[in-house]
Amino acid sequence: MSIVLVGSTSGSITLQEPAVAGTTTINLPATSGTVALYADPQVTVFTSSSGTYTTPSGAKYLTVELVGGGAGGAASSNGTAGGAGGNTTFSTLTGTGGTSNGSTSAGVGGAASGGDVNIAGGSSAGSYQAFQTSGNSFTSGGVGGSSFFGGAGKGGAPGSSPGGAAATNSGSGGGGGSQNQSPYAGTGGGAGGYVRKLITSPTATYSYAVGAGGSAGTAGATDSNAGGAGGSGIIIVTAFFG
Repeated sequence: MSIVLVGSTSGSITLQEPAVAGTTTINLPATSGTVALYADPQVTVFTSSSGTYTTPSGAKYLTVELVGGGAGGAASSNGTAGGAGGNTTFSTLTGTGGTSNGSTSAGVGGAASGGDVNIAGGSSAGSYQAFQTSGNSFTSGGVGGSSFFGGAGKGGAPGSSPGGAAATNSGSGGGGGSQNQSPYAGTGGGAGGYVRKLITSPTATYSYAVGAGGSAGTAGATDSNAGGAGGSGIIIVTAFFG
């Protein structure tokens, strides 16, 4: 004799009695409810835009990780600062985007709030007017600030080099453009803040938004190099069933 358990999805589970003489007894507890068959954790990743996360049926708890968008690196000399990174949110969790401050002040990392772990984004390297060659001055651009996930953009090499872009969905800052005779080299953009949260009693839905990476600073009219774009944010939600 066998007992077949059929679920709402395809497939079945069979409890097969061994082929031995006698009686086999299965004792079930005297309680109401269901027998839990735990599934593997379910991971959902949001890399852009905004919307609503729906908690999977049967999920017991969630872990949420997120990072705000990184700012773009500044252009050198008479160019512009990079754009600020956007804020990344999941319900009340917030990773603030980094900022960019032009060719003399370092970009500042964004704040983080609402989580069990809240780590502010890294600020970028500053800018200098450096060595001279035959009366001309050349300096590398500032490195972008690093988020919890790394991936910051590199500074432009001395001379006519733009700053490097941060890795997509890293939340890190873009690199600053290098100096080419006219002071100063561009500074890197600040990184977005990082949040991690354990949610032990999930609700049915949560609103979310992923912060965009900041735009690269635009090169000026003379002796100026563009910055690099900041990395966009990301949200990683893992649902556990047991």
